[in-house]
Amino acid sequence: MNLKNNKTIQIIKKEWHRFFGDRRLVITALLLPGLLLYIIYAFLAPLMLNLFIGTGNKNVVYSINTSTVIQQFFDYADVDLITVNESEKETILEGISQKDGNFLLYFSPDFDNDVFAYNLFSGEKAPEIFLYYNSLSDGFLDSFTRINAILSAYEKSISKKFDINLSGGGDLAQSGDSGNHILAAILPMFLLVFIYHGAIASATEAITGEKERGALAAVLITPITPVELASGKIISLSIESFLCGISGTLGILLSVPRFMDSLASRLDSQQSVSSVTALGSIDINQYSISDIGFLLFVLLSCSFFIVTLIAIVSLNAKTVKEAQLTLSPLIIIIMLLGMLSTIGNISQENIFINLIPIYNSVQCMNQIFSRSYMPPQIIFTVISNIAFSFFGTLFLSKLYKNENIIAQN
Repeated sequence: MNLKNNKTIQIIKKEWHRFFGDRRLVITALLLPGLLLYIIYAFLAPLMLNLFIGTGNKNVVYSINTSTVIQQFFDYADVDLITVNESEKETILEGISQKDGNFLLYFSPDFDNDVFAYNLFSGEKAPEIFLYYNSLSDGFLDSFTRINAILSAYEKSISKKFDINLSGGGDLAQSGDSGNHILAAILPMFLLVFIYHGAIASATEAITGEKERGALAAVLITPITPVELASGKIISLSIESFLCGISGTLGILLSVPRFMDSLASRLDSQQSVSSVTALGSIDINQYSISDIGFLLFVLLSCSFFIVTLIAIVSLNAKTVKEAQLTLSPLIIIIMLLGMLSTIGNISQENIFINLIPIYNSVQCMNQIFSRSYMPPQIIFTVISNIAFSFFGTLFLSKLYKNENIIAQN
């Protein structure tokens, strides 16, 4: 069989030449997705794990009326248990409420003797330990898991002769804060994805599709300036993308109660309380008109920037398929920036960080949902997004001007 003249081999060579001969195609389809995923899993994922799981080194475990036996269990597990006086209880609880990351174990004055004397079959109330914590503090999960494992080990060793948080103690996080924390963690990324999805669907068709069909040449010979054409495209497409973001967000918010009911029906009563409390605490009514107004301004200005960026790429592409392929890795970048909202807010004093496009909008959305924003920072972000979009529109108008010259020639 002559491989050199084989038609299949010739087709393979032709397709490989087309793919590997196109630098833009190789970068966007072959190299960039893998590079972005590497950045996410090599750098972002460890940061997120440190946030939610923590290092276990910075959380302090305080104890009042410390049990001598449990102190030995903590020493064996190499976890420091700091004994404090009863008079310090309120101060420590206040710090925990403010998310300082610390824990408090509260024992009855004669806990060890009460445990030793307790009869499982007496029907009386067992000795109890109160464990106070804040589930929204940094590094909570790692420290809580360690403490719970130590207490559970001792409890099993003495046939469960005491209870933990049966009549008190527990999570000091405010229910409203829990709901805000969830919204601030998940909604910025989804909002960006919805806006991007609307932008790439409408912009590539309105700009590259018009060029591919030959309709752009007809538009360019009409009495319209490139600036007017670019401005009209950006404004109309941005509002469309903005509405896509709002629609998707409403879908998420309206589905939360239904999801919560479904989750509760699949868990036992104790699990339901712990698992859906935060979801149940999501209350949209807690956001004022000004909160919603600031959010809408941030979303609209972010839509302008994303659409401007997509429009510039689309006009440089020859076909809609090429434009969408070139823009496809951008969704990974947008998701990456959206996930950065879970790592924590940037310093509100460093207002110049709000000059970073898209990232500034993510942080503002995070702060709005968590109700910790400062209006000047929101205004600065909106102005910077509009400024970037303005200069991008001017650049797009120059591209349209070049297309007009080509069309005339």
